[in-house]
Amino acid sequence: MKVLHVSKSSTYSGMENVAINIMKSMPESIQTMYLTATGSIEAKLLDNDLPYIGVEKVDEKAIKRAIEDFKPDIIHAYEYECSLMCTKVTDEIPIISHLYSLPKWVQKIGPKSVVYGGACKSFAKIILPDKKVEEMSWFKDKMEDKTVELGVPFNAVAVFERGYMAGTDMTKEKLEGFRSDLLFVGYLTDDKNPYEFVKLVAEIKKTHPDIKAVMVGGGDLGSECLKLIGKLKLQDNVKMVGMQHNPYIYMNQTKVVVIPSKFEGFGMVAPEAMAFGKPVIASCVGGLKVTVDDSCGKLCGTDKKPVDREAFIANINELLDNSEIYRMKSEGARRRAKDLNNFDTYMEEIVKIYEDIKNTAK
Repeated sequence: MKVLHVSKSSTYSGMENVAINIMKSMPESIQTMYLTATGSIEAKLLDNDLPYIGVEKVDEKAIKRAIEDFKPDIIHAYEYECSLMCTKVTDEIPIISHLYSLPKWVQKIGPKSVVYGGACKSFAKIILPDKKVEEMSWFKDKMEDKTVELGVPFNAVAVFERGYMAGTDMTKEKLEGFRSDLLFVGYLTDDKNPYEFVKLVAEIKKTHPDIKAVMVGGGDLGSECLKLIGKLKLQDNVKMVGMQHNPYIYMNQTKVVVIPSKFEGFGMVAPEAMAFGKPVIASCVGGLKVTVDDSCGKLCGTDKKPVDREAFIANINELLDNSEIYRMKSEGARRRAKDLNNFDTYMEEIVKIYEDIKNTAK
């Protein structure tokens, strides 16, 4: 069986991580190929020795050419727009529409939601990270009998091993460079809201003058974040370390992971941090609303006000000042990571979906 994975994104983030994990976990009987726009995602594909077709832009023409070259039995398309493009290219090859996020346009009537709703009949299956994606979609009636809720593949043991084992090979002095009180991990883009993290550090500094924060990630807002750090006189408090091959070392060496995102698909950083027993203080968006609760951290916001700065400050200060509350949240984080650990069953379900589609198409 041959499966063509199709994604428009050229960067490596949550959705691309899902695709790579799926491809890595397939049995020998399933041959995979990844069609992607050229960019930072290529380094991850090469690191994992995965076959891919890199193009300047993933459009209908590129998808059609990839189909002609690879001749897939199934197309596994990621997110809404890419799924739609695949339906325009073929009506013979079964298409899986794999959704990861819930953008606002999906939740109300509009040109894009009408078009995707109309295309639902063309999909062999629609994979969802959470039932809420279907429940809150304007076109939910069009998705009937097509959806399967799988969550997001998360291997808590593998994450912990990568962060812990790497640290065991380091000297105490070198490991000190990875330590922090507060940690931000993510692309430096508006959706991830890195400015807010810097501003939160400035507020926490008022009560904790020696607060130490680290920002892991690269992106368009890097230079602007540096300017803000300078403007707020946080040069001795905030360290930007850029993209990291193994960000889990930083997770293992921090106290609290802070996620002030304006938008998230699933928000994989949260369960990854919990694998190390780190409390997560997060905004009330996307999958964070499912993964983060009072037992393992705190959601600081509401649907109307997703990022509540005062709530962030209060909860971060509480964790830094109250060792008993920190201990309880840390233990709760480990339990939550264990609950979310679904990697093996997730991959088994993906294989079953492929096999069922292939058998139905015969």
